[in-house]
Amino acid sequence: MKSSLPWIAARLLFSRQTLFGGSAPLALLGLVLGVAALVASMAVMSGFENTLKTAMAEVSGHVQVVKRSRFPDDWKELEERIRKAEPTLVSSTRFVFIEAVLAHKGQISGVLIQGVDTDRVNQVLNFKRRTLSGSDNLSEPSDIPLALLGKNLAQKMDLKVGDTFRVVVPVADSVDPSKFQRRVGAFKIQGILDLGKHDWNERFILADLKATQTLADIGDRYSGLILRLEDVDHAREAAFNLSATLGSPYWVRDWRDSNENLFEAINVERPGIFFVVLVITIVAAFNVSATLSMNVLRRYKDIAILKTVGLSRKDIQKIFIFQGLFMGTVGLVLGFLVGIGIAYLFEWLQSSLNLISGEVYRLENIKLQIRFVDSIAICVATLLVCLIATIAPARRGAKLDPVEGLRSE
Repeated sequence: MKSSLPWIAARLLFSRQTLFGGSAPLALLGLVLGVAALVASMAVMSGFENTLKTAMAEVSGHVQVVKRSRFPDDWKELEERIRKAEPTLVSSTRFVFIEAVLAHKGQISGVLIQGVDTDRVNQVLNFKRRTLSGSDNLSEPSDIPLALLGKNLAQKMDLKVGDTFRVVVPVADSVDPSKFQRRVGAFKIQGILDLGKHDWNERFILADLKATQTLADIGDRYSGLILRLEDVDHAREAAFNLSATLGSPYWVRDWRDSNENLFEAINVERPGIFFVVLVITIVAAFNVSATLSMNVLRRYKDIAILKTVGLSRKDIQKIFIFQGLFMGTVGLVLGFLVGIGIAYLFEWLQSSLNLISGEVYRLENIKLQIRFVDSIAICVATLLVCLIATIAPARRGAKLDPVEGLRSE
């Protein structure tokens, strides 16, 4: 008899008198919406963090080792020192940053040109997945140095794949360092990229290292090495290790450093948003409690009969707890489906209507992510709240005197 308690609970719950009548549908709807809100909000938070992390790792590398000295040195020797200190190193590429002004069709814009080793860049960075048009291959034969542009910069300057543009770079005078000379260089657009971050899309240009060094008149000097590790999440530990090993001539930073405040804000806001939105689920759960209390009143005769045939108070209490958990599970499953639907709808709307302002959030598009840890937290929190909410009506049903229950009929 006791093994059939879940079946009895389901039989009493899934009836026109209980679940499909009175306030039960509204209580269940509130629970579904509460869970859906939790799923959607956690998907946005996790998606924002993962999208930013992916962009940083693919465009700026896992770790950057920046030289403090301007004197040239053997980069292969530096790479070997890094590999000995950090065996998880997969590959590296030299890079150099220069600031310039892009001029095209009477328009000008400040840009940041990053020169990289074209034969090694694909081993370290991932521009292929971010190429919207053209190609990411900068090593193709060409009379004019090839370059890749961020999509917003290309749109603002009305540039397309195959177009040629000019950049102006200020170079210190070799005689009087307080004076600058202008050097003009030309590049041909090989591809247009979506770099993931708004500020990169606004002013980022990727070019061959040699062409960038020639334009800046810096000989064979470079800014440092961009590293790719076996595990992107190991980057912070590796950066600390390399910083201690290489010493003061080098400045080591990982992909998280330049946006540390954003990642910290996400870590702080995630639990806050979870518990704020959880309030909706708590309110819905106590609506479920009210529904079960009404069910106790409607089921006086059934409860009396069950006690008459030998069920104890604890058994009756378990029946109503099972009912609360049944409603919680149904609400949880439907809520997850609705929440996933809202997440997909949000992704479609943001790509169609540009809901996210890149100037404010630094990202123009968020790939929503429903993490396993978040899903477990939502399931546990929802079922726990429903369990607590059912204790009062369950005890009320358990205390019913079978004689009084039958007399009331």
